[in-house]
Amino acid sequence: MMTQLNIHDGLKAFSNKGDEAITKEIKQLHTRQALMPHSRNDISHEERKKALRYLMFLKENIDGTI
Repeated sequence: MMTQLNIHDGLKAFSNKGDEAITKEIKQLHTRQALMPHSRNDISHEERKKALRYLMFLKENIDGTI
């Protein structure tokens, strides 16, 4: 059964393995410069409305990796 869990629930279910998976994903995004963080105070109201929220989900693969 393939179930995706949000970060909060995924960390409860997978504990250390989930934490390692999240860290690995964020490092990969940082290395590839896929997302650039901005302070909420530094962008206009219109830019905030256009910004997309980044959602991350965890799931266990067939081989046991998260």
